[in-house]
Amino acid sequence: MSSVPATPRSPAVAALRSPGVARLLGLSLVARAPEAVLALLFLLRTRDLGGSYALAGAVSGVAGLGMAAGGPLLGRVIDRVGQSGVLAVTGIVAGAAMVLAALLPGTTPAWALLPFALVAGATQPPIAACLRALLGRIVPDPAVRHAALAVEASVQEITFMVGPLVFISLIAAHDPALGLGVAAVVLLAATLLFAAAPEPRAVAATGTRRTAGAGPMRLGSIRALLAITVGLGVMFGAVELAITAAAEEAGDPGAVGLLLAAYCLGSLVAGLITAHRGPGPGSPERTLLLLVLLCTAGHGLLAVAPNLVLLGLGLVLAGGAIAPLFTVVYSLCGQLAADGTATEAFTWLGSGLYAGAASGAALAGLLVGAASPHAAFAAGALAIGLAGLGVAAFRSVLRPAA
Repeated sequence: MSSVPATPRSPAVAALRSPGVARLLGLSLVARAPEAVLALLFLLRTRDLGGSYALAGAVSGVAGLGMAAGGPLLGRVIDRVGQSGVLAVTGIVAGAAMVLAALLPGTTPAWALLPFALVAGATQPPIAACLRALLGRIVPDPAVRHAALAVEASVQEITFMVGPLVFISLIAAHDPALGLGVAAVVLLAATLLFAAAPEPRAVAATGTRRTAGAGPMRLGSIRALLAITVGLGVMFGAVELAITAAAEEAGDPGAVGLLLAAYCLGSLVAGLITAHRGPGPGSPERTLLLLVLLCTAGHGLLAVAPNLVLLGLGLVLAGGAIAPLFTVVYSLCGQLAADGTATEAFTWLGSGLYAGAASGAALAGLLVGAASPHAAFAAGALAIGLAGLGVAAFRSVLRPAA
């Protein structure tokens, strides 16, 4: 009598047991770890070559702008010609730019890093967007696919914790050039392994050359999701700078790492719970609105935290809405993007995060200087709150077809 394998009761377990999901998720996380610290690595390398903080900020900003601008262009190319080739080429180019920046002699003027930062940023392989687009192909069950996206949104927090620890604290803090070089090797190796996997290679090239205005941004639904990710980016940029300022104001700058870890921990735990429970009974656009409101309220509480201990607890609570919110955003993007535009649509969401984070950090810097870290926390809450008003106003376009 043959035995039939038991069907996993948890959608998250079913997602990780789906062919290729766990392997692709692991490779994507490793490949994304250098991306999470790319701008900071170039900042440290600029200082290492004797550049001022102003120049270091400019080099770091160029890397970030490169990632924001390059992502949608690469996504459009991938939708046309397939994943593997584009990932391999961008991994090689970005890795080479990072290695060359690391190998510059110590006498090189620091401004010479600007073109390397731009190329490395603009050619960062869009691994995350490729993975999310792949999940729509290799996980046919909607509930299991939702769980897979929830797991991905949760464990990406690990890259934001491990990336700075490994590349910045353990390596670049002692030798910025070595940190940049090691990050390049890790990026290239993980990207090539991902590109060589059967699932990315199975994505057929459409060969379709889209006309101007035929991309995913023509859809009001994708523009609405982009507005949400821009709001989230502004919030992240403001909160991260406000955390640093609050710790310095309290006379404990070493607490920054613990506070950021608390922020990531709340998101990680909540996302895994979401993956285990599966999608809720309500409509996705209603769930999205609820999560945006919870995110706004949680971050608003940070503005009134009287000390670092309560701020840390508040960050855990505020982070609890982030991964579930990203899960719904990514799920809706996969459902609402037109055929042949999914990868580009996901890259636009990433660009919105990068651009928003840069704006949020700049705004928070002004507010901290003029008022206090509490004002910067309030600005972060206001940013995602305004995005929530957009969700409420355009809920109809975010409703997937039956």
